[in-house]
Amino acid sequence: MGNQSNPRPGQFVNDALDLCPMIIDVPDSTKDFGMYEKMNDAFDGLHDYLDKMRSNYGRIAYCSQNGMSDLSKAFIEAVQRGDDETTLAFTSQGMEKLAEGFHEVETTELPENPTQFGRTIWQEKMEADLFGHIWPVISHKTDSVPKIISWRDFKGNVQAYLYGYIDLVSELGKALTHELSDPKITIEGEFDLYERYLAIADSITLRLSQERHVPGYVINNGFGRWVAYTNKLRTAYGTIAHVRREYNLRRSIQRMINARP
Repeated sequence: MGNQSNPRPGQFVNDALDLCPMIIDVPDSTKDFGMYEKMNDAFDGLHDYLDKMRSNYGRIAYCSQNGMSDLSKAFIEAVQRGDDETTLAFTSQGMEKLAEGFHEVETTELPENPTQFGRTIWQEKMEADLFGHIWPVISHKTDSVPKIISWRDFKGNVQAYLYGYIDLVSELGKALTHELSDPKITIEGEFDLYERYLAIADSITLRLSQERHVPGYVINNGFGRWVAYTNKLRTAYGTIAHVRREYNLRRSIQRMINARP
């Protein structure tokens, strides 16, 4: 028998995914005022970056940690055995090289681990900036979503960038409720607000959901190693579902009124 190379562990995953490529049902830009299109431009390359961080966490972070543990143990045992200085120097040099190498890559090749305060500050700023861009579209002051800052140009970390969008969905929902309380608003104006909000919010969550598998060690929010981002995203889904129920109820009432003889 000839030599046969064994497939890489987990290759079956790629093989299965290759058989059924994912197709994203991209919204019509004329219906969501360009929201998904602008987000997609701003998110360009983000998925690959997050995937790289996820891979590097094990390939670099864990390997470095385990390697240092082994070297440290070997050094301690060598000292206890009374090994010569040359042996100790080699092990010590190995630890020094590993520590220096890790220091060089930890800020560029590994997941971010920001302080809670810094993360919150940038997250709030991102949310506010986005609100300033998006609310005028929902409130019918403009009919096009402007260009959105790219994740690469954002001065905060990736988590703050993504969570700014998630919190935006809820904040826009609050603003919608306030706007609907205006006694001067017409029924047509109500429906227009609902429809604009839902179109834009759906596009936001559609684009955000494409990163839903990012684990907690890449985007750390303290809710768990694997479900932090997904749990946060569910709050946005919940807000949209609530607004959609309200919209459907008002539409139903309007149809009943129109059906009266």
